[in-house]
Amino acid sequence: MRWSTWRSDTVRLLAPFDPLVWDRRRFEIFWGWPYRFEAYTPAAKRSFGYYALPLLWRDRVIGWGNVSLKNGSLDARIGYVSGRAPRERTFRRELDAELARMRTFLGRA
Repeated sequence: MRWSTWRSDTVRLLAPFDPLVWDRRRFEIFWGWPYRFEAYTPAAKRSFGYYALPLLWRDRVIGWGNVSLKNGSLDARIGYVSGRAPRERTFRRELDAELARMRTFLGRA
């Protein structure tokens, strides 16, 4: 299958050191916004959150997610470069599926 005909609706939360992310200059050129890993940034100066994970949907990195466990439940705080989530039902379904995978990974399924 040719790349130009392939399209995935899958949503993925990427690690801050994923190959798509680790070169911050290239990331900004490709995606048009300046992602920063802020775990070592003082809380008052953070824009994205302590351990923000870039949010990939289709062929774009459209935002970030901060995922943690609170009282044994997954707490996901999602931010979007545009200020809001895509409106397609497919996006919501796929984001829910990614958060379910995260729950499983953290042993909270």
